Amino acid sequence: MSNVVITFVKYPEAGMVKTRLGEKLGYDAAAKLYSAFVRDMLHNFAAKGIAPLIAYDPFRTEAEYRKWLGEHNYLPQQGSDLGERMYNALRSAFVRGFDSCVLTGSDLPDLDPEYLLQAAHYLKETPACIGTASDGGYYLIGFQKKSLTDSIFKNMEWSTKKVFASTISRLKRKGITPKLLPEHQDIDTIADLTLLHENPAIPKLCPETAAVLKKVFPESSV
Repeated sequence: MSNVVITFVKYPEAGMVKTRLGEKLGYDAAAKLYSAFVRDMLHNFAAKGIAPLIAYDPFRTEAEYRKWLGEHNYLPQQGSDLGERMYNALRSAFVRGFDSCVLTGSDLPDLDPEYLLQAAHYLKETPACIGTASDGGYYLIGFQKKSLTDSIFKNMEWSTKKVFASTISRLKRKGITPKLLPEHQDIDTIADLTLLHENPAIPKLCPETAAVLKKVFPESSV
């Protein structure tokens, strides 16, 4: 069974990415952090043999993404809101011939690629899988081709604590009990960023992020 990882990415333009961090750190610093997040994630994916499909926000051209991130398979996001964009990306991957897809964001610099491999393994026998985020959302969702449903993406209150629970409820109404991946946290707030910075494994796990964090927290010896 063929599987692909879809990674949602946005061009690191100041004021367009990680805006909650930008309000505290400055939008240029937030954009540099986000760029480092993405590059570290893709490096770690490659080290495990994962070749992601980059679903990019088309407010910038594919050529600009290629200049930033290099040669990958790219797919423009399509849709009026996050749910529609996610559903369309998954559907597009299935049209390309994949049997299962795992979708994740790109603000997870310390994400263990083994979680993605585990998700792909689950999808060999399970219709769906999901990884809960510490804030009540999810950082990963995956489907077999035959199980993809738009019902979990429509009219969702994104960026709230209800997202994970609501998604599980909607899946169960479709007769799907997803496999669960370990909890993880994307980086949205200063509190999230501080926890990331305090992790002693960060310099080795995501060195580009660590280098930017040293400038954000210059007084720290971590």
